[in-house]
Amino acid sequence: MKNEDMMIKKELEEDLKKIEVPSSLYDFAKNIKVEAEPKKAADKIRRKRMFPFAAAAVITLGVITGSAFLNPSVAEMASKIPYLGQVFKTKSVDVMLWEALEKEGYENFTLGMTPGEVTRFEISLEGSEKDADREREKITAVTEKVLKSKGYDSYKIKVSSYIPEVTPITKEEEGMTELGEKLEADLKSAGYEIIYVNPFNSKIEVAIPITENRAGEIKQLTTESVKTYGFDKDVFIESVDIEKEKRENIWMDYLRNIHEGLALKKEYHVTGYSYSYKQNKLKMMIKTNLAAGDLEAEETVKKIRDEINKFINSEKPNSIVKDDEYELIVEDKNGKELPY
Repeated sequence: MKNEDMMIKKELEEDLKKIEVPSSLYDFAKNIKVEAEPKKAADKIRRKRMFPFAAAAVITLGVITGSAFLNPSVAEMASKIPYLGQVFKTKSVDVMLWEALEKEGYENFTLGMTPGEVTRFEISLEGSEKDADREREKITAVTEKVLKSKGYDSYKIKVSSYIPEVTPITKEEEGMTELGEKLEADLKSAGYEIIYVNPFNSKIEVAIPITENRAGEIKQLTTESVKTYGFDKDVFIESVDIEKEKRENIWMDYLRNIHEGLALKKEYHVTGYSYSYKQNKLKMMIKTNLAAGDLEAEETVKKIRDEINKFINSEKPNSIVKDDEYELIVEDKNGKELPY
C-alpha cells in the first residue's frame, strides 16, 4: 500500500472510531414505536441533538412492497433492478417485522437487530419469561416468514421478555423542558431560523442553519431570555449544515440497505459496516468474516463490490448526492483491507 493510501486509511480509521455503527444496530422498531407514543420532552430534545434525522433515516419505505414481486409484470421489472436496488425499493426488514408482529396482535414489544458473524434479531415481549416461552414458537415463525420472503438466510432469532421501567421526570427536567420550549418559541417569534434548543447540558445549545447569519443576535436574545426566566446558564450557538446532513442522510439510507441486503445472505459473508463522510465524499468500510487466504475470498469480494457499485450507480444520479464521490473498502475478519 502506498504512503498516501496508508495515510488515508489511518485517517479513515480515526474517523470510524467516532461514527462506527453501534454493536447493537439501532433498536429500529423500538425507536419507531416509542416516537409514536407520548414521550418526555426532555428525552426528545436529547435525541434531537444526537439523531436530528433518525426517523427519516431509519424508515425507508419504497414504491414497491415485498408482496408486489408476486405480480409477474412487477417481477419482470424488478429483475432488471440490481439486487440491492430491490432491497432499497421495498420496506426495510425491521418495518416489515414490526408490521407482521402487530398484525398478529402483539402490541407491547421491542425489536432489535444486531450485526455480527450472524445477524441477530431479538423480539422482547413486555411481561414475564413465561409469556415469552408461551409465544416463542409463534413469534419465531412470523419472523422467519418475513425474513425468508426477502430471500434472507443468515440470521438468528431470539424471543425474550422485559419488565418496563418507569423513571418519573424530575422537577429539574420539567423546568429545563419548559425553558427549552419557551426559548425556542421566543426565538422563532422574533423571526430567527432555529433547528432546536437544548437546555439540558451545562450550556444551553441553540442550533441554527449555517444560512442564518444572525448568530450574535440570537445568542444575545437567548441569554437575556434565560435570565428573564430565572436561570443562570451560558449560551452556545451551533451552526448546522442542513444540506450536508441531508446528503449524509441519503448515504445512510444507502448504507443501511446495503448492510441489510448483504449481511442477511450467507453468500456475502458480511458482518457489519462503518463510514466517514467529509467534503462530499463517502468512505465506506464493509466488514466480512473472510480471510485473505480463503478460497472464496476474491470471488466474494468482487461480488460485494459489484453489487454495491451497481446499486449506488443506479440510485446516486437521481439524488442530491449525484456529484458526491465514494470509496469502498472491504475488510477481512481482522479488520485488514482485502486486496481485491
